[in-house]
Amino acid sequence: MGGLALEVSSYFKGVGTFGKLILTIAVFVLLGIFNKAFSNYIDKANWSSVKTIKLKKAFSVFTKILALIFSIPIWLHESQNILTFLGLFSAGIAFALRDLLANFLGWLMISSHKPFVVGDRIRIEDSLGDVLEMNWFHTTIIEVTQNQDKTYGQSTGRLTYIPNAKFILQEVINESSTFPYTWNEIQIHLNLNSNWKKAKEIIMEVASKELGNMEEEVKECLEVASKTHPIYYQNLSHIVYTSLGEEKITLTLRFICRSRNYRNLEHGIIEGILEEFEKYEDIELK
Repeated sequence: MGGLALEVSSYFKGVGTFGKLILTIAVFVLLGIFNKAFSNYIDKANWSSVKTIKLKKAFSVFTKILALIFSIPIWLHESQNILTFLGLFSAGIAFALRDLLANFLGWLMISSHKPFVVGDRIRIEDSLGDVLEMNWFHTTIIEVTQNQDKTYGQSTGRLTYIPNAKFILQEVINESSTFPYTWNEIQIHLNLNSNWKKAKEIIMEVASKELGNMEEEVKECLEVASKTHPIYYQNLSHIVYTSLGEEKITLTLRFICRSRNYRNLEHGIIEGILEEFEKYEDIELK
């Protein structure tokens, strides 16, 4: 193999550095066109989306490896010329490609430490969504709605492309990895003259009906998660806290559920509470 590379490289021995640079760029461009043509062919094939994505990714990596293999013989006999060339232009190249390099380093960090994988729901800065793809320079998520910095909704259908460099310096929140459950709260505000004790009983009854055997489900998942991360909870049951505000009584239901099921549970709990409150004249919402 090495002898073949040397034999092929001898054809480029008389070519200058600039010519070799043009040839190298041509190799990458031609293989890029080939990769694009193959991707278009795959898109037209009647295959499942999972198979299509896997084939396109595999072929993309294959063409990149081919580009490197074809470029090696072009530069194999270069010594002083290539060092001189790199010395003259290294500063300019480093400045021009600093963002691409940072994004590539971010991809290396994601690939090695795996703070998230495809399918996880993550948040970084103002971007919140489910991870669709991670390539060398950016990560693609499909956006989900967000309310009051806590209530996560459903997909908007919009795609967000996040430069991988952000994952080096910014904090990343992962809601659905090892332990895909989150604690959530629903606040109910009552007038001061309301029967808050009865209201509290109703909230607990409705929550118990909607949550079902959630506690047992969470315990099983917690046992698995605790083998990877030190995640421990003494109490997994839902509870209602009572507090006083300005001319109102606030009852706060705290419960745990799957990170992607909060909106559905909130909907069921709120409707159940409102229906029950209508039966009592001494319970007034604020």
